[in-house]
Amino acid sequence: MVSSFEDYQDLSGVGFQGGGSEPTAPEEEFFHSIYISGKRRTNHLNTVEESGKIQIRGVSYNLDEVHMIITHTKDILAKITKDKTGKETIECFSYKDGSAPWYGTTTLPNGNKRVCPLTSAERAANEFCNVCRAQIIVGGIFCEETGRPIPNPHTKKKDFVFLRGRGMRYSNISEYLNDRFNEDMTPIFEPVTEQSKHFEKSVVNNKRYVVKITKGTATSSFGNDVNVFVLEKGIEIPKDSVLKILKMSKDTVEKFNEKFDWSKRKTQGTVKGYGSTPPEGILEIGEDADTVETKSQATEEKKAPFSFDTIDF
Repeated sequence: MVSSFEDYQDLSGVGFQGGGSEPTAPEEEFFHSIYISGKRRTNHLNTVEESGKIQIRGVSYNLDEVHMIITHTKDILAKITKDKTGKETIECFSYKDGSAPWYGTTTLPNGNKRVCPLTSAERAANEFCNVCRAQIIVGGIFCEETGRPIPNPHTKKKDFVFLRGRGMRYSNISEYLNDRFNEDMTPIFEPVTEQSKHFEKSVVNNKRYVVKITKGTATSSFGNDVNVFVLEKGIEIPKDSVLKILKMSKDTVEKFNEKFDWSKRKTQGTVKGYGSTPPEGILEIGEDADTVETKSQATEEKKAPFSFDTIDF
């Protein structure tokens, strides 16, 4: 009697898949990296990325400025070391879930979780943590200066992008977010309570403006100039649209965590954390990444009312 393969479907879970995991094409990523080219290079689309220009990996290239609406922000801790060839390895990582104490991905010799020091001074005084540094991940929607999302030229959908504040790029991003936290704005939620006011300062305030991102420079302790992001407050977003942004942030938080909570990803073969192949997104590989600069819509479109009603994923 001839059997159908469906009779043995229970074995699918223990079959060999083969081929290894295929890397995701830049155009297919959900969150696209915003970065500044350190040198002139030709990317995977044969687009020449000019040195000093802002790039959005998989979306748009050689921009002088980028506008975004913030949907997510996250402080993380990463201990990153380099070998003699300059290759970087993540030895320990913390997504800083919830309130302190926060824990790293490595354990103490006695098997207990490693508790992360709370401040940079405490990390500096800890032999294991003294090269660990804070970073900030800021995710959002790529848009025009008016706040109108820019459709992706390939997918026609709205693009989610992210900035990573690391090293000398930390300060400007942190300062912008602190300014929004400390800004007194008319509350959105009622009734107004101490809890709701704190929530709005920490979660909502940074979503109430379009952010303009340009390139600046800062001088390192070695005396060389480094490209950094400069963030400026743009137009204020109407209250009803802010509520839609909050809903969108809630609907996409799982994708954000999936992208940036590297503590939940499998290690790459070493006991120190991620081994020699760190997960995509945490390290700038040179100054990398990718299509043609997306121009703003016609002037008439720029004057149209701000709306998120047509956003799809």
